[in-house]
Amino acid sequence: MISAGATRAVRIVHAALTAGLSIVGATFLFLLRALHMNFGFGAGLGRLFAVMALVVLAVALFFLRSRIPQRRSDQSPEEYWSAHESRDAAVILWAIVEGAGMVGWVGYLLTGSVAPGLIAVVSILSLILIRPSRIEGHG
Repeated sequence: MISAGATRAVRIVHAALTAGLSIVGATFLFLLRALHMNFGFGAGLGRLFAVMALVVLAVALFFLRSRIPQRRSDQSPEEYWSAHESRDAAVILWAIVEGAGMVGWVGYLLTGSVAPGLIAVVSILSLILIRPSRIEGHG
């Protein structure tokens, strides 16, 4: 059974996750750079946050990405996103990539270290690259 609007719903979820992670990053950047907030944590903690975020991102991209099934040539995008196997796997992948980005942004906020912030930016770029249209094979 095909649920009406599954493709649209998946695109909205993906856009919300990507936009939310970007807005959090912009807010944290503003807090640190414009308002000169300093939480006093050292660079060592920043490296720890960067490593944690990188490990989570790597697990998502190298292990979970392969669990999303390919769309069959006779299957419409609506049918593809209506299937639990593809929709659930994609949403889990996006949520974990977003989680890696959040770990990076929190590390950036607490320490001011650039390394976790860069991992967060890589997470945003990863979300853009694993967008619904690319997963379903349209670019």
